Amino acid sequence: MLIEAAILCLAMNIYHEARGEPIKGQIAIGTLTMNRAKGEIKEICPVVYAPKQFSWTSLRKKPYRSPPKEDKNWQQARKLAKKIVKGELKDVTKGATFFHAHGAKPAWRHTFQRTVVIGNHVFYAKRARIKKAG
Repeated sequence: MLIEAAILCLAMNIYHEARGEPIKGQIAIGTLTMNRAKGEIKEICPVVYAPKQFSWTSLRKKPYRSPPKEDKNWQQARKLAKKIVKGELKDVTKGATFFHAHGAKPAWRHTFQRTVVIGNHVFYAKRARIKKAG
């Protein structure tokens, strides 16, 4: 039951954040979500629905319903979510936990290390701390 709920949450995130992106871009949103969840299946839904983390969850007050089953983008999102949860797809974001649409210029972007640009999204990870010798 938990795994099905996690797949649904992840699929909803892929669908709403990246359905117009190439497959690699959809995988990127899915793996970024898993990175934020630190690979924990039980953390996927809390990560997706955390306040102000993903635009689609912040724009409406009513909870979203799943798209129609015949929607090809929804079918693709569910397929990718299952593979990501099962660990069958690699992280194409290089460990990213933050992203924004290309062209947006959020103030926080300078705080993080840009890892990759995929489709219309720019991905970032926390900067590695460099230990001083001594």
